[in-house]
Amino acid sequence: MKQWRALIIDDEAPARNHLRELLAAHPQVGILGEAASVSEAAALCHQLKPDLLFLDLQMPRGLGLDLLPLINPVPEVIFVTAYNEYAVRAFEVGAVDYLLKPIFADRLEIALTRLEHHGGARAPAAQAELPEESPVFLRTQNGLRAVLMAHLTHITADGNYTTVWLENGESHLTDRTMHEWEAIFPATRFVRLDRSLLVNTNHLKELRVLSRDAALLRITGRADELKIGRAARSRLRQLHLFR
Repeated sequence: MKQWRALIIDDEAPARNHLRELLAAHPQVGILGEAASVSEAAALCHQLKPDLLFLDLQMPRGLGLDLLPLINPVPEVIFVTAYNEYAVRAFEVGAVDYLLKPIFADRLEIALTRLEHHGGARAPAAQAELPEESPVFLRTQNGLRAVLMAHLTHITADGNYTTVWLENGESHLTDRTMHEWEAIFPATRFVRLDRSLLVNTNHLKELRVLSRDAALLRITGRADELKIGRAARSRLRQLHLFR
């Protein structure tokens, strides 16, 4: 297991102390130091050359995001914040994870698991699967929403947009492409059946064959059956999901 050299960057001392206490249970993370501002963090990064930052987003004298252009190379980053409105920007800059305060031990463990499969330290592709407890961020009409990967049942494509379906029957239109979703999900669990359909195999319930070229697929949380063609049915056969 890779050993990480980390900085904790947060303007609140109690928050830094809490995170340090949680990290004591993870010997693969060594804490090099702490900073309470972007300028302090930049100086420490130049001096200590960390390969991991636990970075608060909202600080009195600037955003945590303002630190990244000041350092080169940029270490792996796990954002830590009490605010969720910056999550999209955080992942656009390649953050490993986005932890909302208060941080709990089990959520931190998920973030560190993601870290092991991120960036230059990523395992070979066949092993680089993220846990299904990982959060996925969806931009909805009510704002940004985080859902667990395991609760996603399937994704359908419409041009450059995709609709994400959840096990409770909800659906959300997103501006991610199907290719981008494929890159996020573990390939052993989320399977691309055809150009416009990606499914979570844990949520496939029944396949009803209509003809050589058509079948109906029943998926958790969806009231209607999804009509699929020959290519999708053939892919299901290859995976031995249905006879």
